[in-house]
This record gives sequence, structure tokens and C-alpha cells, in this order.
Amino acid sequence: MSLTNKHIVAIDDTGAILTFLRISLEALGASFHGAATASGGMMLCETEHPDLVILDLHLPDKEGLNILPRLKHLSKDRNMPIVVLTVYKEQEVRDMAMAQGADAYLTKPFIMDDLIEIIHNQLQTGRDTPLKLVKAGKNARLLENGNGV
Repeated sequence: MSLTNKHIVAIDDTGAILTFLRISLEALGASFHGAATASGGMMLCETEHPDLVILDLHLPDKEGLNILPRLKHLSKDRNMPIVVLTVYKEQEVRDMAMAQGADAYLTKPFIMDDLIEIIHNQLQTGRDTPLKLVKAGKNARLLENGNGV
């Protein structure tokens, strides 16, 4: 699964996750930028024009839910999917994220292959794919369809 010529921005305050995402996504050919704060992530999205954004909901300067509407506004002209990657497993949080513009939702800890499938599906289909909460052991995650993506 190649991500050649795709530009991805991740906004997550955990350096190890940003590093893991960078190594994994660049190995698939993606261009990657990461930010540890909501304000830094918004700046990257405004200047770098990513094809897709990976967003943590718990950030040091603002909650990810608070910047989702701005990210959604940025994406309206270029159909930029927003994938939430968070520790929050509660249905209410997922519902709020979806209402604010999230296109997919995955909980931490996560399986990189699941995230890569979500990224591929979102880049291919955009926002037309329905979301569904799927539980796998201790890790509940939201995938694009009932088949686990």
C-alpha cells in the first residue's frame, strides 16, 4: 500500500507516536509533518495543505475537539479527511468528534495496519464512507465499515 505523493500532518503531543507515525508513513512514501500542539498543527495545516490529518483529542494547548471545526473549514475546498487518533473510547466523545467533522476514529493503543487501512480508504473515498465502532479485545476503535475497514 503506497502513499506516494500524499502529504499527511499529525497533531499529537506524544513524541513517540509522532516518531512512529513518521517512520511508518514515510516508509510507505508519504510526506509527513508532525506537531505537538493544536496551534502548531493548525499552522501546519494552513501552510502545508495536507491530503489528510491525524488528530489527537488531548493536546496541551487546546482539546482536539476544539480545532476540528477549523480543520473541517480548511478541508472544505480540498476534501481533506480528518482521522482522530485518541485514548478516548467513550461513545459520547466519538459522537462529538463526528459532529465536529471527524471522518474516522481510532483509539490508542492502535495497530498501525488499521491506521494505514483507514488512511488509504479515506484518501480513496473521502467522506462518503460510513463510520462504525468496532471492539477488538481491550481496544475499541472506529473503522469505516462493519468489515473492519
